[in-house]
Amino acid sequence: MDPKELAIQNAIADLNSGIFTSRRKAAKWYGISESTIRGRQQGQQPHATAHQQQQRLTPEQETFLVDWILDEDSRAQPPSHLRVREMATRILHMNSDYEPLGQLWVPHFIARNPRVASIVGRKIESARTTGANYETVKAFLELFERTRIELGIQYEDIWNMDETGVALGVCTNARVLASSSKKKAYVKSPEDREWVSIIETVSATGAKLQCLVVFKGKHLQTTWFPATSTPDWLYTTSENGWTSNLIGSEWLQRIFIPNTAPTSGGYRLLLLDGHGSHTPIDFMWLCKVNRIQLLYLPAHASHLLQPLDLAPFSVLKSRYRNQIQALSALDDAAPVKKERFVVSYNKARAEGLSERVIRAGWRAAGLCPYNPDIVLLSSQITGRPVTPPAARQAQELPEQVFNTPRSS
Repeated sequence: MDPKELAIQNAIADLNSGIFTSRRKAAKWYGISESTIRGRQQGQQPHATAHQQQQRLTPEQETFLVDWILDEDSRAQPPSHLRVREMATRILHMNSDYEPLGQLWVPHFIARNPRVASIVGRKIESARTTGANYETVKAFLELFERTRIELGIQYEDIWNMDETGVALGVCTNARVLASSSKKKAYVKSPEDREWVSIIETVSATGAKLQCLVVFKGKHLQTTWFPATSTPDWLYTTSENGWTSNLIGSEWLQRIFIPNTAPTSGGYRLLLLDGHGSHTPIDFMWLCKVNRIQLLYLPAHASHLLQPLDLAPFSVLKSRYRNQIQALSALDDAAPVKKERFVVSYNKARAEGLSERVIRAGWRAAGLCPYNPDIVLLSSQITGRPVTPPAARQAQELPEQVFNTPRSS
């Protein structure tokens, strides 16, 4: 309750009980005006209640927004004024209210909700907040475990989502048999360099969801897919073959939410990087209302903390390149079209995203089982505290060494 409102109610209660015999004394004691007490006794409503009809959000919606702000703050990502306005606007749309918020809406919102305040975000050295810095990585690992325990999240309800990309016709150098007079041999490689993006999602217990494939183009074409046995994935297109805000929300609504219902009916935990398609308000709103707790990885530290980056993607891409290289040898370097990509990626995915490989990624990230030292002791961590060497203990010589010899 607002401190001023509490003081008013206490003053009236003390007057009614006879502790104070006049409004003047009660007002002086509680530091409020006598006219305020008089008005309230005459039936005037509290300021906040009287102006509820003028507020754009209902009290329940404002409480939801306050809870979201406090939750984001507890996860080390307090929202800016702009982000709060965006979330408030998203909530307004639920009321079929599409009028823009006034310029002073945020200050008025803060005044109505004393649980939040506007403070200055203090800048610190970028080296301490990005990359594989010891303090940053340690803070993230502790945040992960604290979030899991506080929300009672089971390991099977913890997921990692990430986007990877492949060029349709890229192969790697490999040892081949050739004439003994040569030092190098050139291997035929597909010439197609079109980019395809894939969103993959894996759980801490080794499960995987169907992937979302983003082709370059305006519309999906039936000729892009095998005549038989097309994998049960979600397919879409974009102008450049990359993901977008719309595609990120589509993945959330069509793949993640319907296929990851929590085992205990509680929260799900989703680890992801701060890619633009993962941070828009619509994406965060969908997660909030579906009890999905987002946990963003520190910038430039995915090579240490992102399970998909630590084993699955490297194995997956290696197997995919092997498939493409085999096609090059058999098909006289014919460009790898989308149909062949689907077939090759499907085979590579069976090995690269096996339960064993997925679990290895979570284990290497120190997340499941929880073992932060696996990451914090890595040679790739910078800024690790220097542990002073243990003080040398003076060796105590036995007392008899200093005894005066006795003659026999």
